[in-house]
Amino acid sequence: MEVYIQKAVGIKDEPVVPGGSDNLDLTIHTKSLIRFINDTSTPITIGIQGEWGSGKTSLINAIYHSFESNAECKQIWINSWEYSLLSTPEESLLKIVNRIIDELIEADKNQKRKEKIQDGAKKIFQGALRVGAQLTLGNEAANVAGELLSSGEANIGALREQLKELVEEIERRTSNPYKKIIIYVDDLDRIEPKNAVAILELLKNIFSVPNCVFILAIDYQVVVKGLEHKFGKQTAENEWEFRAFFDKIIQLPFMMPMGQYNIGKYVNSLLMDIGFVTDDGLNEESIREIILRTIGGNPRSIKRLVNSVSLIQIFSEEKVVVESSTNEQEKGEEELDERDYKFLMFSLLCLQIAYPQIYSLLITKPDFSAWDDDFAFEETKRSEESSKTFSEEYENAIKTSDFNEDWEKCLYRICFNRPRLKPRVADISKFFSYIKDELMANKQEIIGETIASVMSQTSVTSVTSTDQGQIILPERQGAYKRRFLDGLDTWILDKQTNDGYSDDQINLIKQIHIDLEKELEAIEEFLYAGTITGYVASRKFCNFGAKFGKNGCVIRLVKHFDNNYRVPLLKNIVSAQNRKFSLDKPSTAHNSHMYALSLKDADAYKINKHKILTLFKKSIEMVEHHWDSRLNIDNRKKVVTAKDIEIRGESQEYNEITQTYLGENYTYEA
Repeated sequence: MEVYIQKAVGIKDEPVVPGGSDNLDLTIHTKSLIRFINDTSTPITIGIQGEWGSGKTSLINAIYHSFESNAECKQIWINSWEYSLLSTPEESLLKIVNRIIDELIEADKNQKRKEKIQDGAKKIFQGALRVGAQLTLGNEAANVAGELLSSGEANIGALREQLKELVEEIERRTSNPYKKIIIYVDDLDRIEPKNAVAILELLKNIFSVPNCVFILAIDYQVVVKGLEHKFGKQTAENEWEFRAFFDKIIQLPFMMPMGQYNIGKYVNSLLMDIGFVTDDGLNEESIREIILRTIGGNPRSIKRLVNSVSLIQIFSEEKVVVESSTNEQEKGEEELDERDYKFLMFSLLCLQIAYPQIYSLLITKPDFSAWDDDFAFEETKRSEESSKTFSEEYENAIKTSDFNEDWEKCLYRICFNRPRLKPRVADISKFFSYIKDELMANKQEIIGETIASVMSQTSVTSVTSTDQGQIILPERQGAYKRRFLDGLDTWILDKQTNDGYSDDQINLIKQIHIDLEKELEAIEEFLYAGTITGYVASRKFCNFGAKFGKNGCVIRLVKHFDNNYRVPLLKNIVSAQNRKFSLDKPSTAHNSHMYALSLKDADAYKINKHKILTLFKKSIEMVEHHWDSRLNIDNRKKVVTAKDIEIRGESQEYNEITQTYLGENYTYEA
């Protein structure tokens, strides 16, 4: 019986509940804070700092959960934003104070003693109690607050002493199990900054109380904005004044360690929740690289990203249903496997959210590796050159590895006059380089077409793109299948028009195509997409197309067990594994059963024509008669299967055989 697993549709923007899974790997930080809180002298105030959405509430939820089983700790949770609604800072403070008092009084199990303490508290807190209980609102509440605070330090001092006595009274009671009171004040950074600072000032003056630990969740930048009416805009000269105010309130600052978050694990957990990936998910290091180059590690931004992914996934699934009912699906393998295709989709959505202007450039010209000086001119009209500093900065930039290629120089020019993009231009360059050199290392000749295919789906979540910017391609036949062109002549026209193939490249590819049709009768058919792909027994035995950025072409064939799956060496031809292999990068083992021959020109083909055709025949033989004996390496599941070989699970043998079989020097003379 098939078991249906319900997947989430979208991710709620809520903190991790107490006791929930810690997929950001904050366990060490959380445990350290818990030990400090448990052992510290009191009174003390701890400031959990971090930008909005950085996970402050999730962290204090985890701390709260850890002390729930501690019978000697009384915990009080205050959501300051709720108390600030339709209230002045003074009113908000009174409501907060009243909540704390109520919680402390509730700790006493002796009803008579409880009533006695409550009556004593009312002498000073009668206004606070009435406001907190919401018996008075509006002007009357403001008047009560004003009366209570009108005498300044004297009344605040009395307020503090009364609270101190209350806490000490609770500690002395034989019926009281509590030795420490932990008070959490959350969501201060949701309050208008000036009001948040006013509440902090009042808290500072009141809650210096023995046995109490205050934990405040606050963004320091909110404090800075809230103090501008006192100190003016923050500068290098007055920064100490802002810091001095903060330090008077906070005895222990703790900054949310966003740079140490396990971004890969966190994102994978969310992508698995929505059913976008299964098993081990996407490569965690690759996720981290893309995230940090684009949207950053803020959990709230990541949740927004995952919601976009969720919508795109639904769109793709619905599209497949419609197409499957109206079209007969084309035979053929995708140029990118499903996992790589999804990773590219994920990456482009990150780009769309972080840099919508750059995403729009991809809509105009999806093959970013073909961006050049002319493309930059179309976008900027050389406006960047009007800057006095451009020439010097540009010359320094193009000396670095981030901007030494034509497309990178173009990117630098486009970003130079855009205040949001210029500081991140190196990250944007590294983002594209990762896509080009890692994800599509052996598929650079189809970068533009593949990106266009993905963007035909991701554009529905773009804020800036319009209907004029929607990618239009021949309909894709099912998930992850790209468009197919009608025969060799159409394919050649497409490559000449859209990809700039030279006459030499076209003539070389045509000659190979003619020779294959003439010499190899077993070929079932060719399909024409990014490259030309040959099939026998409904399986791919080869593909060939232009060598990216140069003359010549690349041929990919299936390895044969006759030579123990080695890569053949031929004169004047560069032979290589399908991808440069690395044990810690699972995707580098993709299509491990294939290898690549790079021909620089027609002469290289003529010299080696007989040997190359023989290699085509050997590839056909493997696919047609020995498919189950092909070399198959899954570097995610740590599996190797081949003729007389079967290894399952990570082991020294697995590491050795994969590094041997996919090594750069694992070759033979053909």
